[in-house]
Amino acid sequence: MIVRLAISLVLLAGCDRGDRVAPEGSVSTNQIVRLSTPVEEDNDPRATVRLQPLTMTDLDREGLLGAGCAFSVDDRVLLVAVGSNAIVRLQDEIRHLVHSAPIGPTGGFFEDRHLSISVGRTDEEGVASAEGMRWPGRITVTNRRAEIEAAQAGAWTCGA
Repeated sequence: MIVRLAISLVLLAGCDRGDRVAPEGSVSTNQIVRLSTPVEEDNDPRATVRLQPLTMTDLDREGLLGAGCAFSVDDRVLLVAVGSNAIVRLQDEIRHLVHSAPIGPTGGFFEDRHLSISVGRTDEEGVASAEGMRWPGRITVTNRRAEIEAAQAGAWTCGA
């Protein structure tokens, strides 16, 4: 009888207690529901080719401040290449790219396992700026696995 009473009290004590703190290693029903509810994700396949702006902090952290080349749209820097390193930001993540051809004033080609990026100037006439020479340009980003491509017009700048 005492054993049954003790078991009943233990079972009652373990019944739904809402969000109150549970003993270590156990969870409440509300916690299970919250954890098992799927998080809304951005399943837009175009996001895999939509470049996001790089910040000065990104460039400093990655060691890419200084003379090099960059592609920008409306003064938002989308790709930077310095020496043998190039970076972009995609889906809130910095991606390092390999040059698949030499980069310079006419443009460049970059890639990683999933992406292929080509940048080129669209006009021979450039203007001098504080960063170097600046030309009208175009960037094309291709996700080779998903076979999705996006292109943007902007400016290609190469430092002195």
